[in-house]
Amino acid sequence: MTNKKTIFLSLATVLLLLSSCRMTSTSNLRSGTTMPDVVWLKMTLDDYEFLGDSEIEVEYHRYFGLVQYINTINGQPVASSNRNFVRLQGRSPVRLNPAVLNRALYKVYQDYPEADFLMPVITTQEIQQLFLGRKVKVKAKIKTYKIRK
Repeated sequence: MTNKKTIFLSLATVLLLLSSCRMTSTSNLRSGTTMPDVVWLKMTLDDYEFLGDSEIEVEYHRYFGLVQYINTINGQPVASSNRNFVRLQGRSPVRLNPAVLNRALYKVYQDYPEADFLMPVITTQEIQQLFLGRKVKVKAKIKTYKIRK
């Protein structure tokens, strides 16, 4: 009786092992995606319409190299309650140097609200040294463009 049990258990074990081991076959099918890897948008200067250029300016004082006090933005006295900023974005943010020009850039946005691109062209900086500080006048020329339909 024990001989029959051992034969039965060994046969069951062999069948279990054979049923768990199966042959797998893989085939290399060529598959591809229909999504393009690179998409190019080719635009020339004929696709842009020049709207105009503007000049912005900021006058400020800097004391001890740390404290900054803005006097005028675009020739207008600064109200501390109104703070309007325009930040230029691209692949990464476009930084105007110095950063106070971002407040003056709002004038260009008001003059040309239909503009798609604002391009800073040139920045000039006049520095007047004072005792323990300096008076700085920064000007920038901004060109504005619109994409033609």
